[in-house]
Parts: sequence; structure tokens; C-alpha cells
Amino acid sequence: MQITFNKRLFLLITILVTLSIGVGIGIYKLWSADQQPLLTIEDLESEVDDTFEPVLPGPRINFPNDFRMHPKFQHEVWRYIAMLNDDQGNEYLVQWFLFRISMSEDQGTGWESPQIYTSQAIVTTPDQVFRDQRFARGGIGLVGMRQRPYQLSIDNWTLRSFSGFPMPGRLSISSDQFDISLANSLDKPYIPLGENGYQVTHELMSRAFYGYAAPYVNSSGTLTIGNQAIEVSGMAVFNQVWGTDILGEDQRGYNQFMFRLQDGRVLSVTKTRHHGDIDAYNYGNIYTPDGGHVALKHDDIEIHAIGSSTLSNGKTLPLQWVVNVPEYNIFLTAKTSRLEQWTNLSIPSWSGRIEASGSINATGYLQLIGY
Repeated sequence: MQITFNKRLFLLITILVTLSIGVGIGIYKLWSADQQPLLTIEDLESEVDDTFEPVLPGPRINFPNDFRMHPKFQHEVWRYIAMLNDDQGNEYLVQWFLFRISMSEDQGTGWESPQIYTSQAIVTTPDQVFRDQRFARGGIGLVGMRQRPYQLSIDNWTLRSFSGFPMPGRLSISSDQFDISLANSLDKPYIPLGENGYQVTHELMSRAFYGYAAPYVNSSGTLTIGNQAIEVSGMAVFNQVWGTDILGEDQRGYNQFMFRLQDGRVLSVTKTRHHGDIDAYNYGNIYTPDGGHVALKHDDIEIHAIGSSTLSNGKTLPLQWVVNVPEYNIFLTAKTSRLEQWTNLSIPSWSGRIEASGSINATGYLQLIGY
């Protein structure tokens, strides 16, 4: 029986809950970059039957209140993506993700907390990709958030600022293979996704989440690889989304694109993929240098794979794409020059920098999940 991506993620988390209760340790490093997973998500089974807060149109995102966690919703994701360069112009990519999943709508405390977290950090240098991850359960001091001053952390991985806002702040991550220390300042305001923070992800299936983005973040600092400290700078994007059943039982995965266009606009689009006869669905946003944005619906966006590549692990992935937004004269052909960027962590994915040309040139980022 084929298990959907959403279900498989819950299956892994269930095992992590069992582990954390059994041995009394809340954080695990179960995989390293050069190992196969000790547990594969496909091997497990679980069900989550609780009813969580629904995502409905109407409420508006409120800053700084919505920088907090939203435990009444089933899922929450924080994402930081930085495209950086060193003094010689070499390219680097820093990715940090924190995922929160609630196993129950009950708000237990201590070891009875239903909140489970997994986090991934990925550093791509000109010739290598370094990866690490953390796991934790809520309620026992190993993961959490402080609102003022802002601090979001899991183990010794921390995003903190000196105010109630995430930026300006610093991302600090320490791993066996790499360290990240990046100062981040906001060049433009935080922008609610979709319509006032309500982002539709499949109109026919009435699926949506709440969230905001900071698409114009100035980032600079030091990446330490082994004993080598590398000074880098560039632009990053930070966002936070929360909801219930973000990934439905029918969903196979998704493709996420982020482009920094030559004219200063930022285009962020996602293509969701589903099992059976359910059509793929596109959604996204265009951000403008003046702090504005346009919410894009399915019919506004054209996303088509135009070529595939086979990796050394045998996976064949679509790594050449056409992404068009005709109403805004955006016609892009995107590709990567670097194939081997598969990440075999708790949520397997391919992610890396891409280049685009067409009606306008752009640099970008692509993430493929569910392959």
C-alpha cells in the first residue's frame, strides 16, 4: 500500500515519540550526510485522529502577535533560505527548516506535550553539500520560542533578535561538520501571504494555510567548514506558515520555486502534486521592492517540467522547468548546473540554486519533495 507524504511524516514522528519516552532524551541525530536512514518513513504506520483548528478566510495576520507559535493548528513550518557569495564570488546556499507537528489537539505540558519538532540545516558550498538534523519534543525545554526578545530554537540551533520581531537578528547553527553564524536585517517589511495571510493551496479541495514572508532579508556572516571560516553575504528569505492538514492524505509532494528577478521583484510559486485523478495545483506570490505583493492563483501560473536528470543514487528528477506568469510578463526557463543535491534526511528532498532566463533574467532556488 502506498502511503502519502503527509502520512509518512506522521509515521516517523510517532516513532520519535516512542523513542523520546523510552530513553528520556528529546533530541536525536539519526542520520549523517553519508548514511542511509536508520528508519525510512515508508516502513512505518500511524494515524492521527484529533480535530484541530480549521483554516478559514477572514482573520488577518497580525504583527508581532503572529510571530509566535500556533499550537492549536496541526502543522507549522519556519523556513530560512539564503543565497550567498564569498569575496571571490563563489556561491553558497544555506537552508534551515523547523517543522512542528501536533499529535493531538490537547495542550499537554512536560512529557505530555503533543508537539513534535524536526529541523534540518543544509549548507551547499562550491564543491560539497553538508547536512544535519535535530529532533525534539515540546514541553521539556529542548525546543521553543520566546516572543520578546524573539528567539526560536531547537537544541543549539537558534534564530534570535533583540526585539519582538525575527529580524534584525542572527541565525546560529552548530554541527559536527559546519557552523553557521549569519546576521540578518530586514530590507523590506514582512508581507502576509495570499489574501491578508490566508494562502489557498488547493481551491477545489478547500485547502489553505496562514502565513507571512520576509522576501528581502540582507544576510552576512561566517560559514565554518571544518577549520575554514568563510565570510559570506547575500539575500535571504524567511517565512512562517501554519495550518491544519497542510499536506492532505491525497498529496504526493510539491515543487517550490523562488526567483529573484533582475528588476528587483521576487517570485515565489509552488506546484502541489496529488495521488489519483486529483490535478496538480499552483499558487504563489510576487513581491515588489516597494514592499507590495500580488497573490497568484492557479490559473495565473504555468509550471511545466521540460527535462529530467538521473542522479548517482538512481533517482530521476525534473530539474529543468518553465515557469510563466503571463499577466505580469514573466516567462522563465530555469535549470540547475549541479545535479547531486539530494538530501536523505527525515524529509527527503532535492534542493539547490537555479538560474533562469527568458523575458527577464533571475537567480533562484528549487526544492522538490515527494520523489
